[in-house]
Amino acid sequence: MTSLAHKPAQQSRLAQMGGLVSGAAILAIILLASLMASHLIPYDPIEQNLRNTLQPPSLSHLFGTDNFGRDIFARVLHAAKLDLMIGFLCVVFPWILGLTLGGIAGYFGGLADTLIMRTVDTFTAFPFLIMVIGVIAILGPGLFGMYVALTLAGWSIYARIVRAEVLVIKKSEYILAARSLGYGHGRILVRHVIPNVVTPTIIFAMTDMVLVILSTTSLSFLGLGVQPPTPEWGVMIAEGRGFILSAWWMVTLPGLAVVLVGVALSLFGDGIARILREGSQA
Repeated sequence: MTSLAHKPAQQSRLAQMGGLVSGAAILAIILLASLMASHLIPYDPIEQNLRNTLQPPSLSHLFGTDNFGRDIFARVLHAAKLDLMIGFLCVVFPWILGLTLGGIAGYFGGLADTLIMRTVDTFTAFPFLIMVIGVIAILGPGLFGMYVALTLAGWSIYARIVRAEVLVIKKSEYILAARSLGYGHGRILVRHVIPNVVTPTIIFAMTDMVLVILSTTSLSFLGLGVQPPTPEWGVMIAEGRGFILSAWWMVTLPGLAVVLVGVALSLFGDGIARILREGSQA
């Protein structure tokens, strides 16, 4: 009876580890291939070859060529490195900002809490994409404008999560004990409060990275993000939309790359979330 009772738990554990390993393996393969793209593919992702335009997928060009004769497989691999880097940085910057301000608001309360949370309310009042497009319109299209826009649009949710966790934790016995021992606010925040509120933000960050990558490709598709001829999935889809009937590979294959990375990040993030939740409950 005992072994039968443990079977569902073991199966659940294997399922979550399977998703985690699968997502991590796909991400590792994509990242490794993108880093070694120059050695794997003999074609320059930017150099044009007008004698070799709109070639369908073949042994010489696995993903075919675009309307400028550029190898699409080479462009997809080089774009993977850029998109993953953007996805990572545009999650790390809001995470740090939200963790800092949310921790301060929840721990100190009073005027600091009021000012920070009213600022959070102001930022969350604007729809995500509207704010991103507005900031990029001010700063101009390109990587810098996209980094700033996605950071400003994304930090507020992290601040809300951290503040809610800190409000609970600061009343716990070990925080009261630290105060009674005369520890300063900075030490209590850095060594006792923040480490115990990081878990839910990491869980959210893993799913947020999928949204950021989709937003990156959408902005590049609209001409507000990465600018051509730099290889980027959104740029490639935008360039290929006029050839969707005659050269389907120009749109389909970069689009599948976006889907594959999104699935891998979702599997990896879900596995990490389950492990962290089980660790916190243990």
